[in-house]
Amino acid sequence: MPTGINIKFPFEETTEGGVFLTNQITDAAMRDDLVALLVLRRGERPMHGNMYSPIYDYLFEQLDDITESDLKRDIEEKVAEFLPQINIKKIIFTQKPEENLLEIAISFNIENTIGSDQTVNVSLPLEAGATT
Repeated sequence: MPTGINIKFPFEETTEGGVFLTNQITDAAMRDDLVALLVLRRGERPMHGNMYSPIYDYLFEQLDDITESDLKRDIEEKVAEFLPQINIKKIIFTQKPEENLLEIAISFNIENTIGSDQTVNVSLPLEAGATT
């Protein structure tokens, strides 16, 4: 029976030893944990009220230099609190009003691993009720 570190994100079905595919290596597991944290809304984790993404608190705000700086700081604090082995190198925000999206690219590395920097990209709708 295959075992893994965590469930792959985004979820994919499997018939080999479980319902969802799992990550087999630490780098992939940490990357998926970061994505899962970034898309987690406030209150979605019972018994872990402080585990949520700060991104949703800023979605309806004008993304100027001050707001962008505050959001970067809040993301770094959440990642440090829940995924302390991840070192964030750079966060880049790109607004796409024609597609109603805020794209966030986070460059990071994982402590005590030999791997190089990785990047995750997350796209979130800027308007309530929109889906991606």
